Amino acid sequence: MRKTGFILAALLCVTMPAAIGAPAARDCATACKSWLTRADISHSRVGVEVMELPSGKVAFESSGSKRFTPASTAKVITTSCIYDLLGANYVYRTRLLSNGVLEGGILKGDLILETSQDPSLKRNDLVKLVRDAGVTQVDGRVFVACPPDGHDNYAVSWLAEDFGQDWMPVSSNLVIDSNIAYVSGIPKQFRVTDVKSTGLAVLDTLMQSGIGSAWLSVDPTTNIVNVNRGIAYSSNGKIDASIKRDGPFVVANPDVYNTGIFQSVLNDQHINAGYPVVTTFGSYKEARTVLSEHVSKPLSQIVRLCLHESDNLYAQQLLRTIALAGDTRVPKTKSKRVDARTLEEKGLNRIGEWLSGLGVPGREVVMFDGCGLSRKDCLTPHALNLVLKHMAGEGIDGPYLDLLKASGEGASSFRFKTGAMDTVRAISGILINNYNQKEAVTIMINGHTPSVKDLRIALSDLIERLKNSAISRADATQPGGAKTPAANAVTSVQTTKRLTPAKRSSVLRNNQRRH
Repeated sequence: MRKTGFILAALLCVTMPAAIGAPAARDCATACKSWLTRADISHSRVGVEVMELPSGKVAFESSGSKRFTPASTAKVITTSCIYDLLGANYVYRTRLLSNGVLEGGILKGDLILETSQDPSLKRNDLVKLVRDAGVTQVDGRVFVACPPDGHDNYAVSWLAEDFGQDWMPVSSNLVIDSNIAYVSGIPKQFRVTDVKSTGLAVLDTLMQSGIGSAWLSVDPTTNIVNVNRGIAYSSNGKIDASIKRDGPFVVANPDVYNTGIFQSVLNDQHINAGYPVVTTFGSYKEARTVLSEHVSKPLSQIVRLCLHESDNLYAQQLLRTIALAGDTRVPKTKSKRVDARTLEEKGLNRIGEWLSGLGVPGREVVMFDGCGLSRKDCLTPHALNLVLKHMAGEGIDGPYLDLLKASGEGASSFRFKTGAMDTVRAISGILINNYNQKEAVTIMINGHTPSVKDLRIALSDLIERLKNSAISRADATQPGGAKTPAANAVTSVQTTKRLTPAKRSSVLRNNQRRH
């Protein structure tokens, strides 16, 4: 289904099954060629590349430079980029600030909640943040401060049926509880009403589809929360009215809803303010006094969760964070920039610039999001292998590798990320075979039937064959085979429906490469 982490992530987590009916292969190329004759993948589009590490020589490839829909293996690019730019110890800092003076609990000035894009912030964290500030009265305004172009976002390239599913919440500046709500937790100042029809055919179809789409939205002019419960079927195939009665509901406009949660926390803590909380984008009065601060877990733990749980919201928040990052390791190019209007678009541009510095061929990556949910995302196995090669380093011991899921230790071990959605299965990772040879392996299968069972077996089969196969000198070619590290790689691809097709293709820029 569309949960891009799907249970396929369990594919190789424990001990991988032995190759079913697979003869012992003499070498890597023989193993791959034999695997490609499997009947269960004969009608699908299959791309495979095995890259020897640390040399970067390609030991085998079949359609390795063809673009495929990657599903959640795209998260390898997003998480690698932010990890490389900001480091394992980077933390999100959500702060309460003021431009005034705090005396005896009375704040003579404005109270400002400075957002951070932290995907892990919980309501309890916000409560503690407010308590730690020591404010009992605000003689000024109360703001939620957000960066320009940081409005909440649901990518236009995702399928309509993904909307209202808890695997894809809307990204926002202030994330609280993964932007998933329950009726029992709706702030008291809001009035809840059930919506039977939205008046929009697409949304009404989703509500009546039985796939369980359910969401809520806030009307800020009336403080009414409209709850769209949808219809869900139980295991017996019948409609079950009890499913999703309390939730979970995707919050359709989290900037507004989470501002309401902040207002509710202030009320619950008996903090008197003369004005309601206002969300502001861009500038506000200079605030230099830090009243309290919530510090997230380090980036390494956030990335690990994103990869292991294949969390789409985490990936999108990381993409927004990349847009705001000030790290100078992103190379400056002279190529024409595409106008970016959202944080997500700016993040994709920066990923493109980062990838160009790795020599990833620009035409091999087209990304419209940071999580891989878009069917428009296109990656080549070669591009993913180049990213993993960079993250592994010369010693094939880069700390990023420890954040991937793992099967086995030492020789015969595999660290990997899977991707799964209807008709798509993929896996990408670093394999150490039984001959202690290191290799980056990416397998992508597109155009398959929605059934996943046979593909789990097929993917596991090839990994097992590769574990038992040596890379010979005859196998390895120069990096990328006929491909050479691109001197002129393209940078980033914009995800905006505002661009015409001609402008959108110009995003694949002519100067270095992109994600």
